[in-house]
Amino acid sequence: MSPPRFVHRKISAADFDAELERQGLNRKSFARVFCQNLVTVNRWGKKKDDGQVQDIPTWVPIALTLLTLPGGLGTARMAAAAMIQQDRLHPELGEFPYQKLRQMPADADLED
Repeated sequence: MSPPRFVHRKISAADFDAELERQGLNRKSFARVFCQNLVTVNRWGKKKDDGQVQDIPTWVPIALTLLTLPGGLGTARMAAAAMIQQDRLHPELGEFPYQKLRQMPADADLED
C-alpha cells in the first residue's frame, strides 16, 4: 500500500483556540456544531501519555474556514440540529426535535 497522496498541514492547539476566539466560539460550541465529543475536542493539541501531541483532524481548519462564510455558523448549527435524533434532557420533544424547530438547543442545556 502506498502512502497517502497528500500531506496536510497540521494546526496547533493555539491556532485552533485563536481562530475559535476570533469567531466568538469556544471548544464546547465547536464540538456541538460539528457533532463531536467535547472530551475528544479538548484532547486536540494536548500531549498524550506517550508525550506525543494529539493531532487536530485535518477537516477542522476547513470547517473553521467555512464558518467564516456569510451565514456559515447558522447554516452549520441548523445542519447539526437536523442530526439530533433525541434530546435526552427533553425526551418529551420526540424524535428529531430540532429538525422541526430548525434551531439548536441552548448551550446551557448541554451535559458535558
